[in-house]
Amino acid sequence: MKISTKCRYGIRAVIEIAKNHNGTPTKRKDISDVQGIPNSYLENILITLKHNRIVSSIRGVGGGFVLKRAPEEITLLEIFEALQGDLNLLDCIEMPEICDRNVNCIIRPIWVEVQKAQKEVLRKVTIKDLMDKEKSDIPEYLGKL
Repeated sequence: MKISTKCRYGIRAVIEIAKNHNGTPTKRKDISDVQGIPNSYLENILITLKHNRIVSSIRGVGGGFVLKRAPEEITLLEIFEALQGDLNLLDCIEMPEICDRNVNCIIRPIWVEVQKAQKEVLRKVTIKDLMDKEKSDIPEYLGKL
């Protein structure tokens, strides 16, 4: 699995928005400046995150972006799938019928396990975990793995 720049930037943007959770909305320009994400690229990322109900936008002078849910309820898997698509290593994992070798394929069970492991790691780590890690020297999120 190769993680796209869009996905990495999206995670950083959600963390930045989460810093103001239950406070004032976070402006796109502030996210761009603090995280070093090009503003026009960030706009597309935020639109995708909004369509996937991870963030919402508030219009007006005091507007910006807010999380739709608490940081401890948003996982990396959710952000990953919103920005990069389904985490399928191979089409035959989800649809074995497309491969005429699926019954006798000795490597398929390994690919299934690799995919499950990747999803489980990303499902266990929340935005709050990352924010807590940023505040401390102890990588707390690793204890969940």
